[in-house]
Amino acid sequence: MKRMFILLLACMLATHYLLAQGTVTITGKVQKGQEDNIFIASLPSLLFPEEQRSFTKVSKGQFRLEVPVSKPMTMELVYGNESVPLYLEPGFEMQVTFVAGKMLKSLKYSGEGANENNYLALHTYRFDEEEDYQTLPDNVKLSEKEFLQFLDYRKEDQLAIFEKKIKAKPVSEHFRQLILAEIEYSYANDRLTFFDMRELMRLPVQLQPSPEYFDFLDYLDMEQPATLEAISFPTFLRNYIRYIGQQARLELSDIHYYKKAYYEVSYTLQGQARVMAQAHLIRQSLQQGNVLHLPAMLQDFSQNKGIAHVHTALQRQYESHPGLGIGSTAPDFSLKDINGELVSLSDFRGKVVYLSFWRTDCGLCMVEQPHAQELARKLQHHDVVLINIGVDENEQAWRSVVKSRGLRGVQLYLKGQGHELAKRYGLKDVPAYFLIDDNGTILSTKPRRPIDREVEKEILQHVMSSRASRK
Repeated sequence: MKRMFILLLACMLATHYLLAQGTVTITGKVQKGQEDNIFIASLPSLLFPEEQRSFTKVSKGQFRLEVPVSKPMTMELVYGNESVPLYLEPGFEMQVTFVAGKMLKSLKYSGEGANENNYLALHTYRFDEEEDYQTLPDNVKLSEKEFLQFLDYRKEDQLAIFEKKIKAKPVSEHFRQLILAEIEYSYANDRLTFFDMRELMRLPVQLQPSPEYFDFLDYLDMEQPATLEAISFPTFLRNYIRYIGQQARLELSDIHYYKKAYYEVSYTLQGQARVMAQAHLIRQSLQQGNVLHLPAMLQDFSQNKGIAHVHTALQRQYESHPGLGIGSTAPDFSLKDINGELVSLSDFRGKVVYLSFWRTDCGLCMVEQPHAQELARKLQHHDVVLINIGVDENEQAWRSVVKSRGLRGVQLYLKGQGHELAKRYGLKDVPAYFLIDDNGTILSTKPRRPIDREVEKEILQHVMSSRASRK
């Protein structure tokens, strides 16, 4: 009997130990706080950008969070409109205090996991608050050599402080590798985007990178587990994907951009970084309504090992897409023009169509009408036609405006935004514009508007692309 009791006790202790290893407990105190809830949120990744949250109540400034954690990870502790990064390992039991409104500056941890999180708070605070660490406009205005000196100084300073801190208060090896990766990729991201930042600032003097400026990319190890978990890595990877596209001279206006970018990153990157980049481009293609090559991209993505759950999520998003997008066939129609003649979209095969939906009581629509008329005049000698569909409930109101303003070109009438055709085009509001190629395929669901000075250039680029594709 005694032996059975000892065995039972041992099993209970083992079960408790296993459960503890898969759970993190955080108890805390908030000073001067007004919020009723506090929560831990997952950091969005390029594989799963959707945020997951674990809430708990704050009662008299006190709270307790228990979070299942199966492996080391970085999350966010969120209170009101403040948040801080939080490093967790299975079995951590921490206490935390902070002052509301000064969360990052006042954070103090104790207990198991305190050394890691006190350092992480310091690391984050320096980036958020100390100008010597930030890529501020004054730093972006520097020459290439001076900017690299700034980055090198920051990196060396970070490494020196980190080594000094962990010598006094040791941290886990996984956390050490994570911070080293964080320092490496915050450096890499700022170096990668330096010239883009200068361009965005429209500086009077534009620099050209030296021949060896981007060589550092060849020496980055993106396969280390800590690298993939670094807070700055997703931002770096998004910018690196864009850089790869720039190097391949890909244009966002190209209907085949996402397919080309997908295969460029597939060739350039390896391992998990490649999978993350591929998933990001598939999601971007969906968000931009470019569905032309998604079946092929999803099929290729499914060949990656160990990501069936990611592929399933992406496939589900694709299948729930409304269907009308870049690469889709534009819904045909036959509508009466101002003279009562039936006009169909298919009548204009062989021409690029700039299709607009508008309404006479829409202020912005009326502002853009003169610009649409001028755009039609500029494009009249090209293989382009502007089709304008009025969606007034009152046909007479539409007729009156078309005639009194002398609106030229293809002017058609559709009774109301609730019409079936409006639904097929996913029309939610007006003005709305679509660009359709000479074969009736949608080139863009959100082309530049008539009032945009670049609209003519964008349309003509599509005209030239269509001609090139026929050769």
